Amino acid sequence: MTLRRRLVVIAVALALVPGFSPAAAEEAVPPKLTWTRCGSTPESRLECASLRVPLDYRHPRGRAIELAISRLPAADPARRKGILLTNPGGPGGSGLGLPEQVPQLLASQPEALARYDVIGMDPRFIGKSTPVTCGLDGNELALPNWPGPGGFAATVTRARNVVRKCTDRAAWAMPYATTANTARDMDMIRAVLGEPKLSFLGYSYGSELGRAYVALFPRRVDRFVLDSNTNPLWTAREADLRFPPHFERMYGLFAAFAARDDAQYGLGTDARTARARVDGLIAEAGIAPIPSGDDDPYTALDIRSIVMRLLYAENRFHWLGRFVATLRARQPLPADIAFLGNLRRFTAPPGVPKDNFIAAHLLIKCGDEAYPRDIEQYRRDFEEGSARYPFLGPAMSGISPCAFWPVRPREPIPSVAGSRVGVLLINSTGDPATPYDGALATRRLMPRSRLVTVPVSHHAVLGEFPNACVERTAGAYLVSGDLPDRDVWCEP
Repeated sequence: MTLRRRLVVIAVALALVPGFSPAAAEEAVPPKLTWTRCGSTPESRLECASLRVPLDYRHPRGRAIELAISRLPAADPARRKGILLTNPGGPGGSGLGLPEQVPQLLASQPEALARYDVIGMDPRFIGKSTPVTCGLDGNELALPNWPGPGGFAATVTRARNVVRKCTDRAAWAMPYATTANTARDMDMIRAVLGEPKLSFLGYSYGSELGRAYVALFPRRVDRFVLDSNTNPLWTAREADLRFPPHFERMYGLFAAFAARDDAQYGLGTDARTARARVDGLIAEAGIAPIPSGDDDPYTALDIRSIVMRLLYAENRFHWLGRFVATLRARQPLPADIAFLGNLRRFTAPPGVPKDNFIAAHLLIKCGDEAYPRDIEQYRRDFEEGSARYPFLGPAMSGISPCAFWPVRPREPIPSVAGSRVGVLLINSTGDPATPYDGALATRRLMPRSRLVTVPVSHHAVLGEFPNACVERTAGAYLVSGDLPDRDVWCEP
């Protein structure tokens, strides 16, 4: 593509932004990228580059930020279809290394990927894309806002402290940390790569990001796969309050699973006893951290965080059972599950501020939508949620730092209501983090879309919960561009 053609494409990409002058396009984005090898192994074909995008799309001549992207070139260049941009979720998740994993996620459908350059990105303010930091440390690196000694009052104090730190260190980014701006960044990537349309694979929050792109740039949408769909009809606070009952159900499913194999997990032969023993372990850790065989014993917060993250999917129950059994025996984690220790905190990789995930998560979540400010309502929610849903209710029903956020949202998340664009939606019926209602609501708002359902309890399905029907349907769509004639039900 010629330089002139590149700049025309970029100018068109920005033209939908209020206040944008097409003459500023050349200053807003460099016309050429420099790719360097960046794979996790010497054999990897992954390449990385960076481009500069406007901090504020309303003022594209102003301050710019770096956007880090990656590319896994198409395995079959002769039949190359275009680019497949990917997002792992969040908000706050780094996606720079995701293209290396996509061939594994679609291992049964190699034809689907052979035609695409698979593109990864660290969304704005995340990872290597001008990362933000709030200077958070210790218990502030955990999500959600788990109560400790001091109950609700302590969570209010912690939330206020987090907001104070974010205001001190990241106020410059707060107005621009929005899903809509990240969608605009996606279109800049498309434009700089010289593609007339964008294909996309997004998980969880990635579904929200995909919908925002569809709403802003409907004519540039090619093949979009949205897996584990957030609910476009819920407020952010409503979404928070939906977590506890679904994770309570997952906790019950795990307890029943563990009780079926007391010989391996040692949690008893009935679900009530199994759950009581896990709760007991957390209570013990609240009195004195549980030794782990090294210098980093497990606190109650550590155990809660790991248990929650393993309750996202039923095919993680075996790991959870072994983790609990090992701690109850006061033994070091075996080598094959030692990685679970890294799930205590949301810390960033080397070279990135360690609180980057939490900081970016908060900036985007609080920047997209205003939270209620009534502390007494949060107190009532906290008390009710703690009584009804003892595992996650105290954390998710309580107060969020967003309740004290100093910057009011500048724009809502773009809506797809009435969209004439069709995309492929994938969801499990028992997803605890993005419940099935979200996929059904998206399906109603986007009537030309098709929904692929699998009746399991798993957050993220495609490639994460092996299912030939799901993979075959998604692969066929990516190859042909044709959606199924009707919604698809896949047996587990």
